[in-house]
This record gives sequence, structure tokens and C-alpha cells, in this order.
Amino acid sequence: MAYKKNTTSEYLGSKGLSDIIKNDQGSLKLILMFGEEDFFIEKEMEIIKKKYLSEGAEQMDYVKLDLAGKEPDIEKIRENLELPSWLSQKRIVVVSDFAIPSDADEFVQLLSSVPDGSLLVFITSKVDKRKKSVMNAFTKYGVVAELNYLDEDKSSLWITQVLGKNKITIDEEAASSIVSRCDKSMRLISSEVSKIVLYCAASKTVHVDINLVEQICPPDINGSVFNITDAVGQKDVNTALLILNNLIIMKEPTQRIRFMLMRHLKHLICAKELNDQAQIASRLKVQPFVAKKLLSQSSRFNLNTLIMLFQECVKEDGEIKHGNLDDRKSLESFIVLACGQ
Repeated sequence: MAYKKNTTSEYLGSKGLSDIIKNDQGSLKLILMFGEEDFFIEKEMEIIKKKYLSEGAEQMDYVKLDLAGKEPDIEKIRENLELPSWLSQKRIVVVSDFAIPSDADEFVQLLSSVPDGSLLVFITSKVDKRKKSVMNAFTKYGVVAELNYLDEDKSSLWITQVLGKNKITIDEEAASSIVSRCDKSMRLISSEVSKIVLYCAASKTVHVDINLVEQICPPDINGSVFNITDAVGQKDVNTALLILNNLIIMKEPTQRIRFMLMRHLKHLICAKELNDQAQIASRLKVQPFVAKKLLSQSSRFNLNTLIMLFQECVKEDGEIKHGNLDDRKSLESFIVLACGQ
């Protein structure tokens, strides 16, 4: 089988896999889905069930074997595959959270001999791509999809497309802010987009801007960290501490705030070194307007100061993990130190 691959991977992406399943005329017998984005994996399973299972036949024609990280029982899988479907186009056997067996030859034999009336689906978060004979067998006898988190541009495009189907437009900044607030999780992004669609339908709103996002979506910790650093760049310790305090009041974990602060400082160091908006956007995989803001903010610091602040943040993170510092107090002390530079 020869299928179009994901442009960022040697394997299919979500859309490529969806298209293959929807257009299948009955020849597809084997699928491997792996990756960190379980939202897409669940969506693909919904498409698979809708395509191959008759209404009300799931109990008879669908079986799922959850292996909890263990090697699969090949005979048990084969027995399930060889049972004929009762009412559906195919009998579906799903093997989840599996480890590739040490006996690769027997496993490859299983993959190569799925009956025409069955579909064997393997699902896991990670696979050992170094096991070439097994990965090649999946590709030869079926299809392989790697379903990871989308980058910011693709997540923003997904938001724009979903809202567009509901005749709603959205600003680039607003879409990027939703991605940031949801930390790129498509499950959270989907939930927020559904909320926005309902709000727009009720209020007859046809355009989403950053103000609407601020009004109905969760706090943007990324944006707040950006604002903290803005205040630090202006030596405004009171504003920086106020933003930090508001994040803590909103129950944001101090550990996550510190992680986001370290990541932002790394981005500023990169922006300072590159000193070019297009290169910053390309290297950090961020929207052009975000790259512009990073470039502007980095201009308020010298490179040595940014490096020192990042190293201090890493050092304090280690001290906290060893129980030598109070997390909140160390964040406040760090902000005071940064404003004094």
C-alpha cells in the first residue's frame, strides 16, 4: 500500500489517516496509531467505528485488548481476528498500550495474515522505531500514523477552520492565545472552541478577538509570564509581583509558572541572538506577531543579563526540588532580583 505521508513525519498524520479510512473499499486490514495526542487517536477510532461497524453491533464485532505496556498474546489476538463479524463490514480488534514483542518474526507473521473480514488496530503512545522489521511490516501490510501535538501554526489554523465552518472569524492573536492557554492540548483547545461557538451562537457574535477570548477562556499563563517579563524590563517590580500574585490567586501552580518563565527566558535569549523576526518565528515555531513581541522585549535586556536570569531560575528550581527553598517566595525574590539588574 502506498499512502501520502505527513509532511513533518515519515508516517501519516491525522488527516491522511482519516482520508484513507473514509475512502477504504475493504482492503484495509491493519493500522498502527501512536503519539502523544490522544485527542486525535480517539477521533480516528470514532471514524473507524463509524466506517466499519453496523449500528448496534459494537458489542459483537468490536473487541479491545488493553495490555498495560505488556507484550501482546499473539494467539489470543489471532483467535479474535479469525472470528467472523456478525453484522458489520469488518470485525475490529484493537490492541492498546502494547510493547513490541521480543519475538519479532512471530509478530510480523501476525501482521501479515490479518483476515479480509477483520481490521487489526494497534494504539500506543510510543513505539520503538529502531525495530525496523516490525515498523516495515506495519507499513507494508497496513498504515502507520504518528499523532503528536500540533505546532502553534497548525493548531491556530485548526481553530480558524472549525470556527469558519460555523461562519465565525477569528483574529490571529486570539487563535494563538487559545493555543497558549491550552498548552497545545487539542482536547482542551477543542473544548474551548466548542465553548466559543456556543457563546457566539447565543450572542449572535460572528467575530472572535482577544477581548472575547479573555472574557470566556481560562487565564493565559504564557501571556502573564510575558507581562511579568515586560514589567521586569521596565524595572516595575510592583506590577511584576502583582501579575504573579494574580496567577497564584487563580490557582496556577507555582511550579508551572516557573517552568513557563524559564521557557520564556530561553525564547528571549534566542530572540536576542538571532535579532531577526523571521528567523525567530522559524526557529521557535511561533506566529510572526509573537516573534515581533519577543524581539521587542529582548531589546530591553542585554544578553548576559538574560543568560544570568535563566541560570538563576534553573538553580532555584533545583533548590526547590530538594526542599531548600519555598516556591512562591523564591519566585518573588527572583522578580525582585531581575528588576534590579
